[in-house]
Amino acid sequence: MKRIAITGAAGLVGTGLRAQLLKRGYRVLSLDIKQVQNIAAHEEAAVVDITDQAAMTQQLQGCDAVVHLAACTTDAPWTEQVKLSVEGCISVFDAARDAGVRRVVYASSHHVVGMHPRVPHGPRMGNTAILRPDSRYAVGKAFGESIGALYAYKYGMQVLSVRIGNVNTRPIDRRRMGSWVSWRDLAQLVAIGIEREDLVFEIVYGVSDATGRHYNNAAAYALGYLPEDGSEGWDDEVLREDPPPAAGSKAARSAAEITLGGQFSQSEYEGSTDRLLPHARNAA
Repeated sequence: MKRIAITGAAGLVGTGLRAQLLKRGYRVLSLDIKQVQNIAAHEEAAVVDITDQAAMTQQLQGCDAVVHLAACTTDAPWTEQVKLSVEGCISVFDAARDAGVRRVVYASSHHVVGMHPRVPHGPRMGNTAILRPDSRYAVGKAFGESIGALYAYKYGMQVLSVRIGNVNTRPIDRRRMGSWVSWRDLAQLVAIGIEREDLVFEIVYGVSDATGRHYNNAAAYALGYLPEDGSEGWDDEVLREDPPPAAGSKAARSAAEITLGGQFSQSEYEGSTDRLLPHARNAA
């Protein structure tokens, strides 16, 4: 039975993922700066600050993999992003390496490409597109992808970066019809990162089946991902709750409406959104 450490285990995603990995038969070490509640069978927990590399190294002894969720999860000021998402990520990767843990599943975010236009304003987004972070939060996540690549290719670790969409029990609005991931599908992707023998470094989207919507997740399917859930069938209900804005309206031309990042893109946005659209740039 493999022993899997999860950072940020007391958070929303961590709490749901702990349960899913336990169902899959893993032993789980739940780590967080806060006390982790409701410890289950085959689960241990410890309070630890991810920026304390010595403490992290000690905790990771004897683990087979680390699922790194802990980060600054809001678009907070730069100081918080640097502390948690940059310094914290460095600490976790270094601690894993020092503890002899060769596998890391890194929780990135689809927001690292959030300023790209979404369908129908642009093509479906693959995993090789130029990064266009939509926020300070997304810049921190993009840093984690870079350090994952460094440790994989330079130090021989095996790293899967999962650009998580919106993990929930169902899609909650039109934009997230294309980025929704169920708990069990997210757990399947994490398990691929833990188990795939020939893994070096890969980036996949953490979305359930959303064929024809916003993301091209071919890289995940090539690793054996077979999502059990999908957004198909939710259109009528979601469109009743979140109807599209009138064509040509200010809302229809907003960054929130035309980009993958939605409100993360809209926050603090300055100027025209024409610069986001490939056809507008080509016409100029």
